[in-house]
Parts: sequence; C-alpha cells; structure tokens
Amino acid sequence: MAVPEIKNAALPEALLAEVRRLAKIEQRSPDEVVQEAVERWLRLKRREILYAYGEEQAEKLGIQESDVTELVHQVRSETERGR
Repeated sequence: MAVPEIKNAALPEALLAEVRRLAKIEQRSPDEVVQEAVERWLRLKRREILYAYGEEQAEKLGIQESDVTELVHQVRSETERGR
C-alpha cells in the first residue's frame, strides 16, 4: 500500500501561533522549527522502538537489568581475547 506524500500539515491555530512567535525570536522560519520538531519526534520514536525490542529480547533470554554490567564485562573480555 502506497503511503501518501505529505505536502503540508495543519496545526491548530494556537500551536501555529506559538511556533511563529518562537521562530521569530530565533530568527528561523516556522517551517524550520516544525521540521526540527518532527525530526526530534522521529528520533524519540526510534529510540522507544529500540528500547522495547531490547526489553523484549531481555525478557526472552531471562536477563534482568542487574545482569547487564556483568554481561558487558563478559563480552568485552571475550572480544579482547579474540583479538
């Protein structure tokens, strides 16, 4: 299924007014501010997906948060021995 291309997006007037006000203070365009906001949101969502995957894998393997430090030390020592 093809995803429609976003040509523009609508914002509630109060939010758009705040974007315009802060963009003007920073001497940036509202488009630049919105683009940065969307990029930050995407990074946050990618991180959330990665964390959820890590938690799922840890649960499958029976790894607790308290195990992580020791596991990291084990992997690092194995890596150094393999060099």
